[in-house]
Amino acid sequence: MTNAAVTGRATRRRPADRRERIVAAAGELFGRHGFHNVSMADVASAVGITASALYRHFRNKQDLLLQVVTTVIDTIARRVADATDLASYLRDTASGTLERRDAATLWQREARHLPEERRAELRRALADIADGIAALITRERPGLARADAELLAWAVLSVFGSVSGHRFALPRRRFEALLRSLAGTAAGTALGTAPGTAAEAAEVIEAAGDPPVRRTAAGLPPELAVSRRERLLDEAVRLFDERGFQSVSTDDIGQAADVTGPSLYRHFPSKNDLLVAAVVRAGEQRRARTTTALAEATGPADGLALLLRSYVGFASDHSHLIGMLIGEIDQLPEKEQRAARQAQRDYLALWLHVLDQVRPGLDPAEAKITVSAVLTVVDNAVRTGRARHRRDLGDRLAEIGTALLLPAS
Repeated sequence: MTNAAVTGRATRRRPADRRERIVAAAGELFGRHGFHNVSMADVASAVGITASALYRHFRNKQDLLLQVVTTVIDTIARRVADATDLASYLRDTASGTLERRDAATLWQREARHLPEERRAELRRALADIADGIAALITRERPGLARADAELLAWAVLSVFGSVSGHRFALPRRRFEALLRSLAGTAAGTALGTAPGTAAEAAEVIEAAGDPPVRRTAAGLPPELAVSRRERLLDEAVRLFDERGFQSVSTDDIGQAADVTGPSLYRHFPSKNDLLVAAVVRAGEQRRARTTTALAEATGPADGLALLLRSYVGFASDHSHLIGMLIGEIDQLPEKEQRAARQAQRDYLALWLHVLDQVRPGLDPAEAKITVSAVLTVVDNAVRTGRARHRRDLGDRLAEIGTALLLPAS
């Protein structure tokens, strides 16, 4: 007889897919609430196991996060590896993206909490994915320069990743078709139609080891930021972007800005005050650029082009600020968080109004998804890989954005 028969108790078997279920539950919780706001006990409860059972699979929460992000990136990599051509990649990825809409959030926001060496490995894996997509694009467009194929590959990834930043909905088949169309349009964008030559782009890519031009939170070169307050704000934005708000202390910020002791707290009494000031500054500068751009418009189409150009310029000058806005809005105090989200809704509404003047009758949900894809392409390009070093990046992003907003009929 077995022991179970003797004791009268049935033996409980551990599910073969328990590890996968843990990773899936953790990914959903990290994506929804943020890494620091989720405990191992939360994950265990979501799976229906004890915390001790969870620790048999993962040493700690950071180990679990690494597996979550690695699983996401491995899934994306498999889609590229399995693709027979660009069309099959776009089809399979459009479907898979809607199965896991938080995938980009897990990489962009939560992976910052991993050790740098692990993040470097994941960045290399993402670069390999982009290279694979670039190869698929080049197969369709054999005359395309390597640098341009790489930029378009990142744009394709950004289109799919853009669904992490919103919850706009369409019927499933229409949503997949729209994503396929947007990503295919990005891949097929004709580059070099605006000022800036291919030779210029190639030259910049070869010099991509040089650091990008840094600007302060006010959009100034660092040597012009003479005030302590400005230095503190600049370094806070950079550190919040690179490490995450909760992983950065006021001492870290003061040390980076060479401002310590009472001087720091005279300008910003707390870390939250720094975050609020940075977000307010971002809104002010974006509004100023937008107002200037639209004031110069000669008509609806020109207004849309100038609005796009104004955002490309804003993002290019404030790449760390863009990263902070992507990842840290949830860390604002409740009142400021509501105001920041309302400002984002108002900005999107402005885009939709201008787009409607150029493309009247476009389905509102499709318009929202399209504009979100354009903004995500810009946000990612100014922060990603070698693309951000291109001196012609603004022109190329204007071309990609215009192609997405105004597809050929």
